[in-house]
Amino acid sequence: MRSPEGDIHWWHGVVREIVEPERIVWTCSINNTDGTSISAETLLTVSLEEYAGKTRLTLHQAIFESIAVRDAHSNGWSDAFGRLAEHLASA
Repeated sequence: MRSPEGDIHWWHGVVREIVEPERIVWTCSINNTDGTSISAETLLTVSLEEYAGKTRLTLHQAIFESIAVRDAHSNGWSDAFGRLAEHLASA
């Protein structure tokens, strides 16, 4: 992942559960390229459900070591989902 400032970070984790087509659960931690930790491991769950003829995606990520780290992840996910929405609208 490349930050808005141009820094490169490594994401890694383990898939814990896949329930097609409803849910995927995985762990995530983020390190600098030198291996130093940016974020302690969190657990992510993405759920998909049909809603009014569309697909609703719900993302839950926890537990964060601080509010600042939580907010940084929230900003990152908001940006990622915004880019996804733009891509889908243009497809």
